[in-house]
Amino acid sequence: MIDFLEAVVLLLPPEVGGRAAAIAPREGSYRPLVGSTHMRFIEGPPTIEPGHGGRVVVELERVSGDEVDLVPGRELEIIENERVVGLLMVTRLWRSALAL
Repeated sequence: MIDFLEAVVLLLPPEVGGRAAAIAPREGSYRPLVGSTHMRFIEGPPTIEPGHGGRVVVELERVSGDEVDLVPGRELEIIENERVVGLLMVTRLWRSALAL
Protein backbone atom coordinates (compact mmCIF):
# COMPACT_ATOMS: atom_id res chain seq x y z
CA MET A 1 0.00 0.00 0.00
CA ILE A 2 1.30 3.42 -1.02
CA ASP A 3 0.09 6.94 -0.29
CA PHE A 4 0.31 9.75 -2.85
CA LEU A 5 -0.11 13.53 -2.71
CA GLU A 6 -1.11 15.98 -5.38
CA ALA A 7 0.48 19.32 -4.60
CA VAL A 8 1.60 22.70 -5.88
CA VAL A 9 5.34 23.24 -5.54
CA LEU A 10 7.33 26.47 -5.53
CA LEU A 11 11.13 26.23 -5.68
CA LEU A 12 13.00 29.12 -4.10
CA PRO A 13 15.52 30.94 -6.33
CA PRO A 14 19.23 30.48 -5.53
CA GLU A 15 19.51 34.10 -4.33
CA VAL A 16 17.43 33.24 -1.25
CA GLY A 17 18.99 29.84 -0.55
CA GLY A 18 17.07 27.73 -3.07
CA ARG A 19 18.35 25.14 -5.50
CA ALA A 20 20.78 26.08 -8.25
CA ALA A 21 19.37 23.51 -10.70
CA ALA A 22 15.92 22.52 -11.91
CA ILE A 23 14.14 19.35 -10.83
CA ALA A 24 12.52 16.84 -13.21
CA PRO A 25 9.46 15.46 -11.38
CA ARG A 26 8.60 12.88 -14.06
CA GLU A 27 11.97 11.14 -13.73
CA GLY A 28 11.15 9.94 -10.21
CA SER A 29 14.65 10.71 -8.98
CA TYR A 30 13.92 13.80 -6.85
CA ARG A 31 13.51 12.59 -3.24
CA PRO A 32 13.60 15.47 -0.74
CA LEU A 33 12.40 15.65 2.82
CA VAL A 34 9.04 17.47 2.79
CA GLY A 35 8.05 18.64 6.24
CA SER A 36 9.17 15.56 8.18
CA THR A 37 8.30 12.96 5.51
CA HIS A 38 10.51 11.61 2.73
CA MET A 39 8.77 11.89 -0.63
CA ARG A 40 9.53 10.97 -4.24
CA PHE A 41 8.27 13.24 -7.02
CA ILE A 42 6.73 11.06 -9.73
CA GLU A 43 4.61 13.32 -11.96
CA GLY A 44 4.42 16.95 -13.01
CA PRO A 45 5.88 19.21 -15.68
CA PRO A 46 9.05 18.00 -17.43
CA THR A 47 11.13 20.39 -15.30
CA ILE A 48 10.61 23.01 -12.60
CA GLU A 49 13.26 25.72 -12.54
CA PRO A 50 14.39 27.47 -9.34
CA GLY A 51 12.10 30.44 -8.71
CA HIS A 52 9.18 28.70 -10.46
CA GLY A 53 6.46 26.27 -9.54
CA GLY A 54 4.16 23.59 -10.82
CA ARG A 55 1.59 20.95 -9.93
CA VAL A 56 3.12 17.60 -8.99
CA VAL A 57 2.25 14.16 -7.68
CA VAL A 58 4.51 12.72 -4.99
CA GLU A 59 4.78 9.31 -3.38
CA LEU A 60 5.26 9.15 0.38
CA GLU A 61 8.36 6.98 0.82
CA ARG A 62 9.11 6.90 4.52
CA VAL A 63 6.23 7.92 6.68
CA SER A 64 7.27 9.76 9.83
CA GLY A 65 4.06 9.68 11.83
CA ASP A 66 3.25 13.29 10.94
CA GLU A 67 1.44 12.22 7.78
CA VAL A 68 -1.85 12.98 9.53
CA ASP A 69 -0.95 16.63 8.84
CA LEU A 70 -0.96 15.99 5.09
CA VAL A 71 -4.35 17.53 4.43
CA PRO A 72 -5.39 19.82 1.56
CA GLY A 73 -4.19 23.37 2.16
CA ARG A 74 -1.23 22.33 4.35
CA GLU A 75 2.00 24.10 3.36
CA LEU A 76 5.26 22.25 3.98
CA GLU A 77 8.93 23.08 3.51
CA ILE A 78 10.99 21.14 0.96
CA ILE A 79 14.32 20.40 2.61
CA GLU A 80 17.63 19.30 1.07
CA ASN A 81 20.72 18.87 3.22
CA GLU A 82 19.05 20.67 6.16
CA ARG A 83 18.28 23.70 3.93
CA VAL A 84 14.81 24.87 2.84
CA VAL A 85 14.76 24.98 -0.98
CA GLY A 86 11.05 25.30 -1.65
CA LEU A 87 7.46 25.01 -0.50
CA LEU A 88 4.84 22.36 -1.20
CA MET A 89 1.11 22.95 -0.71
CA VAL A 90 -1.00 19.80 -0.48
CA THR A 91 -4.06 19.85 -2.75
CA ARG A 92 -5.13 16.19 -2.53
CA LEU A 93 -4.16 13.00 -0.69
CA TRP A 94 -4.69 9.44 -1.90
CA ARG A 95 -4.35 6.87 0.87
CA SER A 96 -3.58 3.19 0.50
CA ALA A 97 -3.46 2.95 -3.27
CA LEU A 98 -2.56 -0.53 -4.45
CA ALA A 99 0.83 -0.66 -6.17
CA LEU A 100 0.85 -2.87 -9.26
